[in-house]
This record gives sequence, C-alpha cells and structure tokens, in this order.
Amino acid sequence: MAGLLGGALVAALTGAGHPVIGLVHREATIRDNAGKTLAATEFDPASPPHGLIVLHGDVSQPGLGLDSAARAWLDRHVSAIIHCAALVRFDADWDALEAVNVAGLRHVASLCPDARFIHVSTAYVCGLNNGTIAEAPCDPAGPFGNLYERSKAMGEAELHRLRPAAVIARPSIIVGEQASGRIRSFDTIYRAFKFIAEGKIAAVPASPEATLNFVPIDHVVRGIVALLALPIEVGQIVHLAAREAVTAARFLGLIGHVPGLRSPRIIAPRQHGKGGESVAERLARPYWGYFQRHPEFASNALADLTGIAAPQWDDPALLRQIAFCAEAGFLRAVRPATSDQRTSG
Repeated sequence: MAGLLGGALVAALTGAGHPVIGLVHREATIRDNAGKTLAATEFDPASPPHGLIVLHGDVSQPGLGLDSAARAWLDRHVSAIIHCAALVRFDADWDALEAVNVAGLRHVASLCPDARFIHVSTAYVCGLNNGTIAEAPCDPAGPFGNLYERSKAMGEAELHRLRPAAVIARPSIIVGEQASGRIRSFDTIYRAFKFIAEGKIAAVPASPEATLNFVPIDHVVRGIVALLALPIEVGQIVHLAAREAVTAARFLGLIGHVPGLRSPRIIAPRQHGKGGESVAERLARPYWGYFQRHPEFASNALADLTGIAAPQWDDPALLRQIAFCAEAGFLRAVRPATSDQRTSG
C-alpha cells in the first residue's frame, strides 16, 4: 500500500475513520497523493487494529512471508482486502511480472477467506482489442500489447477461480486529480510524456484513430472506496475510466499550449524507427502501443452500483494535467530556438 494508488486509498480510508492495515514490502512509509506521510504504527499481533498499521510482507511469497501468528491475526480482524500491489513496468521480464501480478495475487487471495475482496487490475487487460470493451471477463490468451497486460489478465483469471465473489476494479490510465492535475509520482506513461513535452522526441507514432483513456486518481479512489461499502456477493467487474477517451492527436496538440513545452509531430507507426532510434525513443518505446489503439471502455457498472458517474475531459482539464507536470518541476521548459537554429537546414 506504499505505492501511488495504495497511498491515496489509505489516506481516504483512514480519513473516513476506518482502521487500515497497510502491507508494505521495502518502503516503511505510506504517503497520500500530496506526498504527506501518513501517521502509522508498526504491526503488533497483541493489539487490535486501530488507525493505520504498517505490516511488512512480500506478495511474491506464499502467505506473504508472514508467520502463522500474523496470518491468524489477519483472519480475526480483516473484513475487507483491497489488493493493489503490482509490478507496473512495461519493460519487465515475464518472471518478475508473474511473481508479483499472478503468483502475488494468488497468495493474497488465499488469505482471510471470509473478507470482502477488491482487486485492482487495469482496463487494458483488453489487450489489442479495439471498439467497445465490456465490463466482463477478459481473454487471458490475448493478444496483448505488452507482458504487463498479459500478467494482469492472467491474474484476473486466477482470481475468478480462487475467489469468484471478488470485485475487479479496472482503472484505465491513471493521471492526476481532475481539478488540479496533482499527482505524487510520475510513473508509467508520464515517462514517455516527459520526453515528448521536452522536445526530446519530436515525432510520435500514433494511429489516426488512436485514443487515450485517462482517469483522474481521485475518481479511482472514490470508486474503490464506494465499492468497498457495497455488500456485493457475486463477482463484479467495474471499469474505472473516463466516459469518453481523448484522441491521441488532441492530447498531443494541447502540450504546446503550455508555455515552454512542445507538441510533437504525429507520424504513421510504420514510419517509426527509420533512420535510427534515440535514447529517449528507446525508453519510450514500451508506451507507443497506447498511441495506436482505440478501445472504448464501457463504464456503466460504477454508476449503476454507486451512483458515481464516469468523469469527462475538456481541454481546460487536460491542460491542468499538463501544467501541473511543469509547475511541479517534472518537466523542464524547452529553450526557444535561436534565429540560427530556425533558419538552419
């Protein structure tokens, strides 16, 4: 629970007065989306749960590496599990992804059998499928855009087998809070965005119909907390996604509206890679698949279950996302071209 989404969820739950046991691996602190460290106490099997308790474990190990006393304590006191531990690296090898995203989910699912279970997956378990994507089981055979998507799809299949009553929450591309763009850490697609906005990548290989489904982190947190409160006894799959995706061309074109940043040219995917590849392009390569697909995620389940409507994006909201990255220092302004640079070539 020390990751980006986990920290935001813990802050929301403890803020509402719920006792929370936060499983952490290496990092001992849990921070909210503003970067504030949340007050916590270390796990003590002799004490009942109160406030935020930090429990050290490893999802890649059977029983999370916990001793029998800790597992028995969890069985007595845990009424709900939110599983959001994942390896979110599109360039990771299969063994690393399988250990956390498949076996790790299996290990967590074996604990506290009477607890309500919410698993945080990804909407992109749809893989390379385009068009309408239903809130229904995915095909673990793919095809997928990367090994990360495959690992999350296989994890879902394992969960259906082990805990058929579990709720699967599928966020799309998580970005900053909708009103401000604020986000604690800039991971996944933000890495490619940095190279693009700073002008290190001048051309993006994107299909004309490509879309990006961004979802604000505060909507994801609100949705998961609301699902946790429901007495859902039958497995449910819920997309936590925007009502409508943003075209890649629209988003890329907005980047240049923020002072000091640059919008890239859009080229056909088949043209990409001709003439060599820069370091920035090589590092961004795992993310290009998201600029070449156009899934349309159905988003009715959350509204039907909780009354929470899927968010919508307008240009000012998208610009707030981009501007926050610059204001937070994640992006460095591009120097204007000199007269010699503008006339050269």
